[in-house]
Amino acid sequence: MVPSAFVMLEAIPLTPNGKVDRRALSEFSVKSLKLSTDTFVAPRTPEEKLLANIWASVLGIEQVSIHDSFFELGGHSLLATQLMLRICETFLVDIPLHHLFQSPTVAGIAKIIDTSRQAKIVDTKTIIDLNAEAVLDITIQPPKISVDVFAKPSSIFLTGATGFLGTYLLYDLLMQTRANIYCLIRSSSVAEGKQRLESTLESYSLWNETFHSRIIPIIGDLSEPLLGIPEPQFRHLANQIEIIYHNGAWVNHIYPYSVLKAANVLGTQEVLRLASQIKPKPVHFISTTGVLFSSANVDTDTQIKIVRESDFLDASQVIESGYVQSKWVAENLVREAGLRGLPVCIYRPTRIGGDSQTGISNPNDFLNLAIKGYIQLGKVPILDDKKENIIPVDYASRAIIHISQQTDLLGKTFHLVNPRPILLSDLVNWIRSLGYSLEETAYEQWRTELNHHQENVLYPFLSLFPQDKSSDKKLPRTKVPQFDSQNTLEGLSTDIVCPVVDTELFGIYFSYFWSSGFLARPSGQKTSIQPDLINGVKEI
Repeated sequence: MVPSAFVMLEAIPLTPNGKVDRRALSEFSVKSLKLSTDTFVAPRTPEEKLLANIWASVLGIEQVSIHDSFFELGGHSLLATQLMLRICETFLVDIPLHHLFQSPTVAGIAKIIDTSRQAKIVDTKTIIDLNAEAVLDITIQPPKISVDVFAKPSSIFLTGATGFLGTYLLYDLLMQTRANIYCLIRSSSVAEGKQRLESTLESYSLWNETFHSRIIPIIGDLSEPLLGIPEPQFRHLANQIEIIYHNGAWVNHIYPYSVLKAANVLGTQEVLRLASQIKPKPVHFISTTGVLFSSANVDTDTQIKIVRESDFLDASQVIESGYVQSKWVAENLVREAGLRGLPVCIYRPTRIGGDSQTGISNPNDFLNLAIKGYIQLGKVPILDDKKENIIPVDYASRAIIHISQQTDLLGKTFHLVNPRPILLSDLVNWIRSLGYSLEETAYEQWRTELNHHQENVLYPFLSLFPQDKSSDKKLPRTKVPQFDSQNTLEGLSTDIVCPVVDTELFGIYFSYFWSSGFLARPSGQKTSIQPDLINGVKEI
């Protein structure tokens, strides 16, 4: 997690015994921050005064200048949702969240409110020319020499090693190779970075003491030129490593493309620069099936188009998600690097679920948050035929590493999907069978109820649930295409098979949810879960 704000101190306060004085330290909280009088501009109108009060309340600070950026004052995506909801309720306007990223000041939002009242419209979106964004730096040119593709590399570079999938990739690389793994990580020191990497492995029950000497932290930042690595070290690293796994990305489904571009697009470009310097190095890029979500992949209400691994959407068809747009552009950069002679592979996983053996899951995954939010609210929108395609994280990682070790597969794209998606309505029925009370309600009623419960884990994501003006009582549908995965199936060995997502697997997941405290156990539920709770049928 990146701190939302910093408080600068000349020295850490200490007790008479020389220990940190935590009580004195608490007095220097972000809430006590005050703006300097020479930069402070007071509200000029009643609207700006009201907005400034809302700003200060949400951020937990005493005063706000009308020209201060919400995000520079400590705001983040979750607080942004809360802020905009309060503004819309207070001023009786409907302002989409993306306006806050475009105009993150009191003065800016006041002007948008005024414009909306006069013109009666505010949903004017910044049009992004994704094709113009997807242009690889002309200086990134792999040397015109033969590529040494090592079946057994001794030095591997990995980004995103502390993320959920990234931790499993690190583990499998340590288990399936003898290579040293150079991990890009944001940290104040090499020692701290190494401790963070090891602690993350340990938190997922993946740590082994024999890994210690082979994990090498590289202090840097995806969003910085040369990945935040000093130029001499960058060139040394380019000469040393033999293969790259680029898994790192800023995963945020609320932020717009402009915010995510530095890490997800420019970061990918810098990885390709690293891969092209001195000697060409294979790049294995982790993308997402989200880059293929589009109405163009749906023929009719009953026919879903089969999307093949070689398919690629036109820029105009990409869904309006900053994260998906950033991955679409990054894929284009990787593909262009491949055309310039760099050996590349692209992997598009669908939703990544927990470990199929231990149940260890990503608490920030949206499906997990949705399950928790439904349970907290006691209500669920009508889901009908809405499906989810889920693959366990251990399968995803093993599949990527196994395929990447086959040099004859370089240049291909791979879909990592489950051949049998699940109906979310069946999952809800199974959750009910555990003893949770879940009332199925019309979508608009469910959304209104969620809007009144700020403590719900889904409340910060309210902007992702559009207000439905139609008479349809169901959750607005985003149709998911059917993904072909022939390249993946041909590249995998017979012992790497995607587990069936059934009640037994979700039983493992819920056991972890309970033991970790992510979910409260329903009253009357004992320590174990029977795998056949849905009318004697094991499969969801």
